[in-house]
Amino acid sequence: MLVRDIMSSPALTVTADTHIPEVARLLRAHQISGMPVLDANGALLGIVTDHDLILRNAPVREPRYFAILSGYIPLNLEEHRHYKEQLRHTMAVTAGDMTEPDVPVVAPDTPLEHAMELMLDPSVTMLPVLEGDAVIGVVTRTDLVRLIEKLEGALDPEAAAESAEEEPVLAGMLEVILYVQNMGAMVAFYRDKLGLEIEGPADLDDYSGESWVLFDAGATKLALHSGGQGRTGEDTPMIVFAVADVAASRAVLVERGVEFGEPFEAAPGITVAHGKDPEGNPIALEARSL
Repeated sequence: MLVRDIMSSPALTVTADTHIPEVARLLRAHQISGMPVLDANGALLGIVTDHDLILRNAPVREPRYFAILSGYIPLNLEEHRHYKEQLRHTMAVTAGDMTEPDVPVVAPDTPLEHAMELMLDPSVTMLPVLEGDAVIGVVTRTDLVRLIEKLEGALDPEAAAESAEEEPVLAGMLEVILYVQNMGAMVAFYRDKLGLEIEGPADLDDYSGESWVLFDAGATKLALHSGGQGRTGEDTPMIVFAVADVAASRAVLVERGVEFGEPFEAAPGITVAHGKDPEGNPIALEARSL
């Protein structure tokens, strides 16, 4: 298993000039323990965490010194280091002032075992995921615990079955597919009269020869497809639901009495299973790994 399989993406980030009250608000509002800090060009500077905020607001304890000649030497070097770090946090104004630099990072294709080894260090609570110089996600302890929960549940059939019943199978409506006979006229209607924006293929002068045109319809997508044959109950609009795993979701729904065909790859990175509702109207499950 790779980091990309469990990472939280996209990552919630802040810039170096984000003020500390906004950092605290984002951590609280999103119920997370930390965020990557980026420079003006989007490159990773480090991370800022709830520990930084606590350190900033905790009572400052001055280390103990002993005098020698005209100078002072700290009795405990760790106390002195902690004191200097706390002063830096106390005087901070922005996220950049509190940023923890030189944090461990991983790539999307980093083996998960390596990420776990890095997070055995109690000070490492988050691993930014870099693709090139871009931060595309993070791996947190919560992500690892979520995976461990599933692995532990897999060893207990009753727990696995109970979890499957509790978790929603569908992740929401992905798109509605409308089978059309005259693609050019239908594109003109939805684009020019209803004002929907075409997502793809974009900027064509003539859509009459296209078999598939996708519109941004707000909360979901509208796809015009010229593959229908006008068969009532078969070529009516198809409602497509997003799922994480077509085979697993199909198995749960078939067990509940829903009719579904075998999963197949509709396009590179897109797996689909077609089904029907009780009146024969088409529905589908779709998972994308793009």
